[in-house]
Amino acid sequence: MKKLGIRLLALTLLATVTTGCASSKQENTWDKIKEKKEIVIGTEGTFAPFSYHDDNDNLVGYDVEVSRALAKELGVKVKFVEVKWDSLIAGLDSDKYDLVTNQVAITAERKKKYDFSIPHTYSYPAIITKKDNTEITKMSDIKGRKFSQTGSSNFSKIVEKYKGEIVATNDWNENVSLVEQGRVDGTVNDTLAYYDLVNKKPDTDLKIAAQGKEVSEQAFIFNKGQDDLKKNVDKALKSLKKSGKLAEISNKYFKTDVSHK
Repeated sequence: MKKLGIRLLALTLLATVTTGCASSKQENTWDKIKEKKEIVIGTEGTFAPFSYHDDNDNLVGYDVEVSRALAKELGVKVKFVEVKWDSLIAGLDSDKYDLVTNQVAITAERKKKYDFSIPHTYSYPAIITKKDNTEITKMSDIKGRKFSQTGSSNFSKIVEKYKGEIVATNDWNENVSLVEQGRVDGTVNDTLAYYDLVNKKPDTDLKIAAQGKEVSEQAFIFNKGQDDLKKNVDKALKSLKKSGKLAEISNKYFKTDVSHK
């Protein structure tokens, strides 16, 4: 898995705020979608389990299936445009697509330039330990204990905040391996990373020992000034939540419902 935890909370787009950032051709995006009966969505296509290619090279993932359900609810077809993360959100500026979905977190910095739908994913920082660990039950129990962490991620900063000892690793898989081997007390990462692990390895010997309160909300992102688009996307997502469709997709990928707090 591709440094999932780091990507979920640490990626931040630094954008210059400009006046009237939505161009004239972007102002009527919803009308364009209705006319063409197609919504174009930008995504990465290499970010499992959210947007990636399966063994048959089909584009799949939690965000992909949510997008397909959204399009169906809107009564239109969906077309995906795959773009590398570094330029994915910026593609909105050049009108490459109508929306972006790639577990994009709602942040104050991004909200200066772009708009977001209501969230379709919620996640939290969590301490992941072996199931037989009874000493760690809250975040403050990090103090004085060893945690396998990747680089200078937000999760490493949490360990530092609670005065834990960091054992440096290269990726999430290595973090998990050290915990399983008992070489560290645990690792701090995103709850979604753990749920994905359980889905792929139901017999895992790991558990969430403690969970932080800081919620991260992920949503569809689009250019400002598209009030009709936002209204219709939000309405569709609310309907998908109410019908249980988002919960169904979530349980397929995470064995739990991450579409609600």
